Amino acid sequence: MELDVSSRVGGSGAGVNILSCSGNLDLETVDIFTGAALPLLGTDGKPLIIDLSGVDFIDSMGLSGLIAALTHAREAELGLDLVVNTERVSRLLSLTGVDALLPIHESLQGALASN
Repeated sequence: MELDVSSRVGGSGAGVNILSCSGNLDLETVDIFTGAALPLLGTDGKPLIIDLSGVDFIDSMGLSGLIAALTHAREAELGLDLVVNTERVSRLLSLTGVDALLPIHESLQGALASN
């Protein structure tokens, strides 16, 4: 399955960039993800919200893509939040400890409100 990504620079007028993903974040699609996410970090000094609410599956390479985005955000001193509303993805982030590294929200509205 593919990964579809779309971005909104300065999304919702909240002064953040938003990257929405749907499909699988895995070995076959991690390059698409990082190719979309990393340029949004540091280009305009705005934090990034990665909306994973449409993602059904993440493997170890997908996790490495999320960690790469987090590393890039920290180097640029920018905020990075995730939106996760599926039990499967939420559980994976919890089991791997990724949930302790960055804010995770159940909705895009919640993520926007925290920024």
